[in-house]
Amino acid sequence: MSDANQTPDSAADAARRLLEAQLNERVEAVRELVSAANDADDAERMAQEARERHSAAWDAALRAGWSEKDLKQTGAKQPGTAAPKRRARRTSTSSAPVADQGE
Repeated sequence: MSDANQTPDSAADAARRLLEAQLNERVEAVRELVSAANDADDAERMAQEARERHSAAWDAALRAGWSEKDLKQTGAKQPGTAAPKRRARRTSTSSAPVADQGE
């Protein structure tokens, strides 16, 4: 217990401040969650639109007289083919001790 007596109102105010701070953190977490979900939805929609444009452009090139083989030889990627997977970079996790220099 503390040396000074505390009034019920000051204790209630302190409790309210603590609860409001916790509530504000939780509300902000929801705000960030919904914002991230909206960004993901927008990105997915944009990716779908890009896939549709890619497919339409491929079809237009075929109608213009290109063969699939010739288009592939130009480096153009056929719609529906996956992009090459990026390999994760390995980090050196050598556990060998480092020699002291100059001792």
